[in-house]
Amino acid sequence: MQIRERRIGQSVILDLMGELTYANRTIFKAAVERSKQGGCRHLILNMRGVRFLDSSALGTLALLTQSLSVTQGMVSLLNPQSYVQEIVTLANLHTLLPVYTSEQDALAGSRLPAAG
Repeated sequence: MQIRERRIGQSVILDLMGELTYANRTIFKAAVERSKQGGCRHLILNMRGVRFLDSSALGTLALLTQSLSVTQGMVSLLNPQSYVQEIVTLANLHTLLPVYTSEQDALAGSRLPAAG
């Protein structure tokens, strides 16, 4: 898995490429942790380059959503391929994670309260 980080204000976009699985969860978690430590309040996961995700990845996404919501942050998915979107929907994660088809919509869709 390859991950590229882009910061836009208090948002971080992680461009993910490859497979999001148990085998590479450490790489993903490290990128997320760097984003959180850098003050990220809205983590946008660009899934365009993700070909596959397993049950471990689904659990990681659910836990990530919960951990960021504790600090009044949020996680969004951007551009999931149809297969990935189907898995997210079947796992009912789309109720926790907003899904966007454009980066501009994802950035505008932040429901964050003002930093205080």
